[in-house]
Amino acid sequence: MALDLSLIVPAFDEADRLADGMRRLEGAAAAGAVDLERTEVLLVDDGSTDATTAVAEKLLAALPHHHVHRLPANRGKGAAVRAGVALARAPRVAYLDADMAIDPHAVPLLVDGLTDHDLAIGSRALRASMVETTYALRSLMGRLFNELVTTGTGLGLRDTQCGFKAFRTPVARLLFHLVRIDRFAFDVELLIRARRLGLTVTEVPVHWRHVTGSTVHPLHDPLAMLADVCRSRLGLVPVPPLTALTVRPPDGDPAGRDLLQRVGAVLWATLDGAPVPLLDRGGEVTALLALVEPAEAALAFSALRAELDRATVTRRSVGRDDLVALGPLAGRLVAAAPDAGT
Repeated sequence: MALDLSLIVPAFDEADRLADGMRRLEGAAAAGAVDLERTEVLLVDDGSTDATTAVAEKLLAALPHHHVHRLPANRGKGAAVRAGVALARAPRVAYLDADMAIDPHAVPLLVDGLTDHDLAIGSRALRASMVETTYALRSLMGRLFNELVTTGTGLGLRDTQCGFKAFRTPVARLLFHLVRIDRFAFDVELLIRARRLGLTVTEVPVHWRHVTGSTVHPLHDPLAMLADVCRSRLGLVPVPPLTALTVRPPDGDPAGRDLLQRVGAVLWATLDGAPVPLLDRGGEVTALLALVEPAEAALAFSALRAELDRATVTRRSVGRDDLVALGPLAGRLVAAAPDAGT
């Protein structure tokens, strides 16, 4: 049975809370909200100092599709989610916090948001949402941070920091390649990049309840997040180059869907099933090798030239402005796959 969803769980020093979080996920699965037969659960240990990896491997062992990946050192939630996105192989990808403070019964609502949008994000600020907490300071700081972000960026979103977001996987790969803030402000930068690339975002209501043991500091972390957003806005956060491969069919060979499928199949086989984004540009196909290492990009270039020997394959490095020049990307990115229509 083909995978439908990659569910990423970033975790740092969560050995004592993972069992409770997994029970909430299992409850959602028992209620039919999460189909574990078609969902891969990717837990990324962000360099924990406790037994998070060992506990996770034990708790996830019974799941049909799972992987526990450990980062060698603590780098931040953004880095952990990025590592999960690079591993994801389903056509849709979502992430939620290890404590499952957001009720995972809302996963179908989040994924349904991707029917007409490129991103779906949970929002605790919607009228239909339910928030259970007795920590007034944490809630106040969260609201103030969102007000500052909305004013400073014009995002128009009421809850940028909710740890419950979903993407079509090729969109996630592109965004996480471009966003290199590794700590909590990565959500804001992710949404800013999405807006600039013309991607569409929808908000969905959630049921959130405070879970004790959070590593987020209500005063220090919002200030650090604002500093990170400012650094990125000033261009002080370097972004690695992205390799773009463009395939043009030979004269007299009609392009279109068939070319998209052929390019997707070659890249899927060469890049170990990675659903890298493809863009049909009306007569040619451009593959954006997001989250692909340079050596793998070189292999993909050689494979396309060998397998599509009558086509013209060109390679270039593109930056954020080059991507914006492609025009609004809403609904235009598809995944490299045996059938690129995924």
